[in-house]
Amino acid sequence: MLELDNVIDHGALGLSDEQVVEMYRTMLLARRLDDRMWALNRQGRVPFVVSVSGHEGTQVGAAAAFDTARDWFLPYYRDIALNLALGVTPLDIFLGVFAKADDPASGGRQMPNHWSEPDLNIFSHSSVIATQYPHACGVAKELVRTGSDGVVLVSSGEGATSEGDFHEAMNFAGIHKLPIVFLVENNLYAISVPAEQEVAGSLAKRASGYNMVGVEVDGNNVLAVYGATAAAVERARNGEGPTLIEAKTYRYYAHTSDDDDKLYRTAEEVELWRRKDPILVLHQYMVESRILDQKTEAAINEEVDDAIADAVAAATSAPDPTDALSFVYANPIEPGPGATEPEPDPDGPTMNLITAINTTLHELFEEFPDVCTFGEDVADPKGGVFKTTVGLTNTFGEERCFNAPLAESLIIGTAIGMAAAGARPIPEIQFADFIHPAFDQLVSEAARIHYRTNGRWKCPIVVRVPYGGGIHGSLYHSQSIEAFYAHVPGLKVVIPSTPADAKGLLRAALEDPDPVMFIEPKKLYRLASGPVPEGPHTVPLGRAALRRAGDDLTIIAYGTMAHFAIEAAERLDEEGVSAGVLDLRSIRPLDWPSIEAAVHHNGKVLIVHEDNQFGGFGAEVAAQIGTKAFDWLDAPVQRYGSAEVPSFPYNDGLEAQVMPTVEGIMDRARDLARY
Repeated sequence: MLELDNVIDHGALGLSDEQVVEMYRTMLLARRLDDRMWALNRQGRVPFVVSVSGHEGTQVGAAAAFDTARDWFLPYYRDIALNLALGVTPLDIFLGVFAKADDPASGGRQMPNHWSEPDLNIFSHSSVIATQYPHACGVAKELVRTGSDGVVLVSSGEGATSEGDFHEAMNFAGIHKLPIVFLVENNLYAISVPAEQEVAGSLAKRASGYNMVGVEVDGNNVLAVYGATAAAVERARNGEGPTLIEAKTYRYYAHTSDDDDKLYRTAEEVELWRRKDPILVLHQYMVESRILDQKTEAAINEEVDDAIADAVAAATSAPDPTDALSFVYANPIEPGPGATEPEPDPDGPTMNLITAINTTLHELFEEFPDVCTFGEDVADPKGGVFKTTVGLTNTFGEERCFNAPLAESLIIGTAIGMAAAGARPIPEIQFADFIHPAFDQLVSEAARIHYRTNGRWKCPIVVRVPYGGGIHGSLYHSQSIEAFYAHVPGLKVVIPSTPADAKGLLRAALEDPDPVMFIEPKKLYRLASGPVPEGPHTVPLGRAALRRAGDDLTIIAYGTMAHFAIEAAERLDEEGVSAGVLDLRSIRPLDWPSIEAAVHHNGKVLIVHEDNQFGGFGAEVAAQIGTKAFDWLDAPVQRYGSAEVPSFPYNDGLEAQVMPTVEGIMDRARDLARY
């Protein structure tokens, strides 16, 4: 761990007098802006305040070490002074406080202090702490991959260092020597929880365990923070890897306007820290160094007060937001009648589902230089546990196909950051059963980014996930997850059942600007074979496929169950039962027009999926049919899903008792046809 003396000469740090004066101006602006927000809160004019007072030295000192033209920033909600130093205006901040329509960060969709400014490389941040750390890794990884010498700053309070995302990101950054500065603003409290109850030992000393430099610095000394950060930035730009800076500081007010800090800390403690006020410390230094005279100080005070008054007036008069429904998707898809994709040439190449996915990945990598993939065991020589990524590393290099640590939240979070920096990542989760640690990154981050930023950021990632049973996979290798994620606005969810559709949907997902979950039925990896179109082939998202027409009923399915349904329908035809099969392929967006047409055609519907029947996606399809097409039904909608057990058992015989079968589909179809 490196330490710096508290007494530092700005000239020795390479700072001019003018730069120090500018630091002081920004710190004073942040403090008085903060005071004005508290006053507005007491007046009942703004509902919520996140305070910066006490942190100004840490934030301004860190910001001054970066080049805003090439570097990236992932601040946290207390970083008002940092954002001001980077170029965010007081008006921007007050628009966020008042939740006005002109707010470039959110337009009233986010709480105040949730920063986002693409023009300044300030990536969108949410309320969930520590999620920004994997994003920082993704941004840094893409900067390195594209040959940029940019450096990433990511910050948080010390409370966020207890989250898994923080440690996963530190580990990944240390492995890859990423150009990141991790800034922890240790103000000794995570809301009311004191540091001794949340942090074991020294934060800065943890850096050595992640193969990086750790620095503990006086966060109330802006010059000390600048010196430590400038050294970290230089190391990062020189390819020497990341640095963890622990800045010891203190917040003078409550955690937020909804908090009462008198419940957990004494007035004496606060007063002790006020004697170390970073603004007073810098003011005294400037006076003693003769770089701040009374005239300059008076001018700064007047300038700061005028800037705040003007910003409040402009923000107050800005229009209120009126549209809460836009920007959910960057590419909203309303399924409807359209051109049907061409059928594969029956004389063309035939392959199974795994080969189709692998072939398509190779084609996409060749066509799009910004495409990359990573996950557990995906790199050569393994090429994935199912061999879907074989050859990508050897052909396109380890920067485009690489192994990630066993950390699903990191994998998705890194993909989000890479996408923000210009990549089109295709992260792989080894089994759907293991995706749950990444739930927060998928639901709170990837699905929300476009909405919460008024469309100013997109998240074009394709998450490949093998799912389902039928391979003797047992309790933790057979789960169906589609209903969880189809529920989430902002995510798109597709499930191919044929090799041709695997190719077409994968290309469509990659070309879509929204996050897409590409769920692959493991049972069909080698079971499903068929012709695959050569060259570029696209299957539109939100477009079902009528695999078979039928006059007696329609079986609606997807994935493995679509494959089973076709076999069941063919066998039923020999008995005189005419069953159609509608393969949804895309469950979010859902092709309602095709479902409606099927209901109109024969009035009887059997919905089949291998997820548990209770609360499965079939319930949504049935509900929509009941609401929108009730008059066309000749029988109640029927559903067939897995038995109500946590997942498929390991024993083959027990698995067969749980998972829907061709025979089970036939039995239910016969009953429905006779209704």
